[in-house]
Amino acid sequence: MATELDAFREKFQVDALSVAGTEHWVLSVRPQQLTLGSMVLSTRANVLDFASLSEAQSRDMAHLFGEAERRVKTLFGAARINALCLMMRDPLLHFHIFPRYENKVAFAGQDWIDADWPKPPQIRPVDEDPEINRALRDALRGGVGS
Repeated sequence: MATELDAFREKFQVDALSVAGTEHWVLSVRPQQLTLGSMVLSTRANVLDFASLSEAQSRDMAHLFGEAERRVKTLFGAARINALCLMMRDPLLHFHIFPRYENKVAFAGQDWIDADWPKPPQIRPVDEDPEINRALRDALRGGVGS
């Protein structure tokens, strides 16, 4: 029987798009790129709420948030990151990380514009592009830190 963890990992292609990880968390490219370098930070365990996190899990979470921020700032010049923990359809504890950009950024032959800057990101459907996702995964894996 599949768990929430299994379903989540499949839906978000966590294994194929993994960028960095710790014992407790994995940082992966978000299949739908709302802004350049959008990622998902998800627990490796079947954790459904913050109250269930251990101290070590909390430390690892903070470490990977820092890694996500460092990598998109270094690689793409992101001004900051926004992290949303919605968990409405996917109950596994996870965050959507959206790098934010004041200016247009070029990557993989495309110009990327943060249409919502400087307001909060509006979550909307975005077409998945497997080639872009693989290029982002590779670029972000080669980023700083870890």
